[in-house]
Amino acid sequence: MSIEDWSLMIHLVAASHGTDNPQGRQAVNLIREQLTALVEAQAPGTYTVHEAYVDVQEPSLSQVLQGLPSGATAVLVPLLLSPGYHTEHDMRQAAAGASHLTTAIARALGPSAALAKLQRQRLEEAGWDGYGDIAMAAAGSSRADGREAVLDQAEVFSTLLSRRVPYGFVADIEPTIEQAWESNQAEYISTYLLARGYFHNKLTKAYQRTEKAVVAEPLVLPGEAASAAVIASVALERTNEALAALSA
Repeated sequence: MSIEDWSLMIHLVAASHGTDNPQGRQAVNLIREQLTALVEAQAPGTYTVHEAYVDVQEPSLSQVLQGLPSGATAVLVPLLLSPGYHTEHDMRQAAAGASHLTTAIARALGPSAALAKLQRQRLEEAGWDGYGDIAMAAAGSSRADGREAVLDQAEVFSTLLSRRVPYGFVADIEPTIEQAWESNQAEYISTYLLARGYFHNKLTKAYQRTEKAVVAEPLVLPGEAASAAVIASVALERTNEALAALSA
């Protein structure tokens, strides 16, 4: 590919949090692979998908953006379930530092009915028969907009299941998942996490190993293209929204 072709492409910088968990890394990489397939089907030769992280792993967002050609268009695509510090600070700071580019920042993945359907699938795989009580666990955010987005997702999930699902955070932020679990002595924990890693391990240790509740798997599993494709399709929707706003 020539330098000119490279600069004319739309660069999608698919940024996840980053994790030390090898299975979590595999799952997130699979999402990027599925996103690449989707954009190639949508408009062959128009997009290129880049790997980036806001924490733990490299390359960082800034490293990726600084490596893109002057005059190119870049969309920062959060592979993150909710808005928060990483979307509203880290991504904005990285975009502001890339003055040689035309940049847009897509919305976080959630709230989303597609994600709620994946949550239900994971519950059913864990043995939920449609009757047992559920609590929904999310990572947690220091920002009000991030916590509000999880509340919204819990409402979407509750509507899908036709029952109220209390939610809580695995991090030390209220409402905690323990408070949510205590509200109904839930038999199942719906894991509103993108992939395996620190928070899923913490949930499993606190609930499954103590036999307090069955902990469902996170949304995307390593080697499972179907769930990764669902996340990628939501990411593409967010990308198209951002590009439409950029050209408006």
